[in-house]
Amino acid sequence: MPTNSSSSSVITSTRFAIFSVVFLCLVLQIINSLPGITLNGLGIYPRSVHGLIGILCAPFLHGSWWHFASNMLPFTVLSWLICQYSVKRFYTVFIFTALMGGLLVWAFGRSSFHVGLSGVIYGLWGFILCYGVVRRSLKSIVIAVVVAVLYSGFIWGVLPQRFHVSFESHLFGALSGFFLGYKLAKSDKLKAR
Repeated sequence: MPTNSSSSSVITSTRFAIFSVVFLCLVLQIINSLPGITLNGLGIYPRSVHGLIGILCAPFLHGSWWHFASNMLPFTVLSWLICQYSVKRFYTVFIFTALMGGLLVWAFGRSSFHVGLSGVIYGLWGFILCYGVVRRSLKSIVIAVVVAVLYSGFIWGVLPQRFHVSFESHLFGALSGFFLGYKLAKSDKLKAR
């Protein structure tokens, strides 16, 4: 009986963690779509004091409904895979990649507003791949292989291809995820010993 209760609690907290982010993005996209309202000025604008607020706001804002929709599925899948370690691990990766990736975009990105969840998505992707390679447990390897197969095309997103796409968010999100994946995998290996 405790196992079922514990399992149900984990599933509930996983759903809450993922869908609270999706819901917030949805609400902001609805507001952003209303006539005369544009929230994207709260995105990251590199090297400007005003643009610093974007480090907190940018992941939840999207340029269009297509932009919003194209981010939700990979975010949900990658988040759910990280929640297989723990919901706390998901929050750690989400917050770290949003803040570190956002700060790097602010420092080095093109002079334009950068918005969208894709920087965090690339952070989740980078984390899973690096963690699996460094940690080398059966679970981490299986999750990394699944992500490598499903999202192998992400590698091209870190390169400048289309002017309106923030490859900087993808690149710095992925680097932040790789860094955190490496650090946590090393730490987890030491604990396992």
